Amino acid sequence: MTNIQKSTAQPPRDHRRIVWKEFKAFCDMLSGDPVLVPFKDGTTDWEATTRDSIEKLAHWSNFEVSDIPRLAILTDGFDRFIKDGADVSVVTAWNEGTPCIQQIEGAPCERAVDLIMDAIADDLSIEDMLGLQLADPMKPVPDTSPSKMSLDLEAIASRFEESRTAPVAANDNQPPYDERLLPYLEAFGGKDTILTADGVYGAVVDNKAGQIRLMPDGRALFVNKLFSKYIELPEVPKPLTANPFSLGDPTTLPQRDWLFGRHYIRRYVTASVGPGGGGKTAHSISEALAMVTGRPLLDAGGPLTKPLRVWWINAEDPQDEIDRRFHAAAKHFSVTNEQIGGRLFTDSGRDQQFVIARQEGRDLKVVEPFIGDMVAEIRRREIDVVIIDPFVSTHEAQENDNGAMQRVAAAWTRVADEANCNIELVHHVAKNQGEVTADSARGGGAFKDKVRSMRVFNVMTKEEAEKAGVENHRSYFRVDFGKINMIASGNSQWRRFVSVPLMNGKGLVKNGDEIGVVEAWRWPSKDAVAEKAKAERASLIANVPAETLAGLKVRLGASDFKASDQATNWAGNLVGEFFDLNVKDKDSRRQVKAMLSAWIDAGELEIVQIQDAYRRVSPHVKPAAAPQN
Repeated sequence: MTNIQKSTAQPPRDHRRIVWKEFKAFCDMLSGDPVLVPFKDGTTDWEATTRDSIEKLAHWSNFEVSDIPRLAILTDGFDRFIKDGADVSVVTAWNEGTPCIQQIEGAPCERAVDLIMDAIADDLSIEDMLGLQLADPMKPVPDTSPSKMSLDLEAIASRFEESRTAPVAANDNQPPYDERLLPYLEAFGGKDTILTADGVYGAVVDNKAGQIRLMPDGRALFVNKLFSKYIELPEVPKPLTANPFSLGDPTTLPQRDWLFGRHYIRRYVTASVGPGGGGKTAHSISEALAMVTGRPLLDAGGPLTKPLRVWWINAEDPQDEIDRRFHAAAKHFSVTNEQIGGRLFTDSGRDQQFVIARQEGRDLKVVEPFIGDMVAEIRRREIDVVIIDPFVSTHEAQENDNGAMQRVAAAWTRVADEANCNIELVHHVAKNQGEVTADSARGGGAFKDKVRSMRVFNVMTKEEAEKAGVENHRSYFRVDFGKINMIASGNSQWRRFVSVPLMNGKGLVKNGDEIGVVEAWRWPSKDAVAEKAKAERASLIANVPAETLAGLKVRLGASDFKASDQATNWAGNLVGEFFDLNVKDKDSRRQVKAMLSAWIDAGELEIVQIQDAYRRVSPHVKPAAAPQN
């Protein structure tokens, strides 16, 4: 046992050698030389630090343990990396683990100092970092603080001092690599792939070999130096696992983040579906103004809400048409710029591309750069709701391909989730649809199943217009929840179009453009509808001469005329004869019926039950009996 202990005993470690190994890696990263800098009061004496005062090091044996805090890196000859800086010298020292960067010689060159700071912040060598910029000049190096990365040389020495005295395990189960690299090894490993502590070497991406390195923030970067290619890899899914569920206190669960109207919800995709010209676009504009102002524009009795930030995108109309529509809606609802407060953003698909999936041959490709740009802009503007109209203009998928439509909807869901916002997709219905339901949306069930909440828009029918007592049924529509799996579906919401003149005309046409704006409308009560109908009927007989009515009453009293318009001897036939109206004509027949009802309302005529020639009792129209004193 004693012999074994003697054979495994380790010789004392030299701290200088340990620190030197890790320190040299930083020198390589910054393309610099190891040096010792002057020290004063326990920190770097920058006033005394010049090229003459620093000491260059060639080996770990050239300094003492007490010199470890004085270790620094001298980087010069910056014309290797940038256009100027040939005479510039920059020293990077570490004070208590925090990098301190100082230019000590040459004309002032902020770019040289920034280059060192960016390399430390991104944990990339200067060559790799510049290669990344050259490969994608539109993608700037992230503006992060260099304090993210530190090199505490004294802590390294202390750590190894502890390891020297600590017992060494016979079987150390800690893997000598970052476990976050394992999914990338599985996904991109080739026959010659090697997994090390800092990367996957020999990885194969797009049939090109290179290395995969993890960035400080967890992003994975694929580097192919031969082709100067740098690719940010998507996160590789973790292995499938089953997570146990345990009941807890439901009051501690976070609430769903409803944004507006029990339809818009954060981190989900929602949709509004209806026929062309059915009010979807105008309705979304009124809603957008309600959201950014916090005013209940579509619910007169509703409360004020928290103002939201909305990005309204029309992928088809030009920007000037978008401007006209929003100006008209703002004019109608008396919305001011102060109330909008810079929270509204509008864009046209004619000026920018908003395509999330493109067809390449037989394959549908999700446009990953667009998703990244979209998420970044939503985060930058802190946008809560993005309304996209129409959905069909954001993809090149075949709408009858359920698989393709599901991928497009899933891509928009990614945007909603990663940007922490709601995505509202305004969508059309298939042709020749009657009553619009959730199944009417183009794209089959895949689209309906992928969105969290779907509203359907239906134009008022002629029959509904008659019941409501309105004239132009096409100016009214209703909004229903065709599919909602967050709350119980409520009653229909009715809306109507009103025409708003922009007064942008010239000469005699002062009104200029007339823009349709959507506002709330309530279905009238039964009593209100009845009163309106009665007034309209009364207007039909208001100018009938008294002698004409008297003659009609004589004829009705002398013979039996039935109240049913299906009867051969219908009383309406006699009214048509008196007023030269063809009761076979639909509109004339409706007018005759209304006139009979008006005289009954006025007490001139009445419905009485009379036995006909076949001894069947049926309602007949007769002159009303004179009131008795």
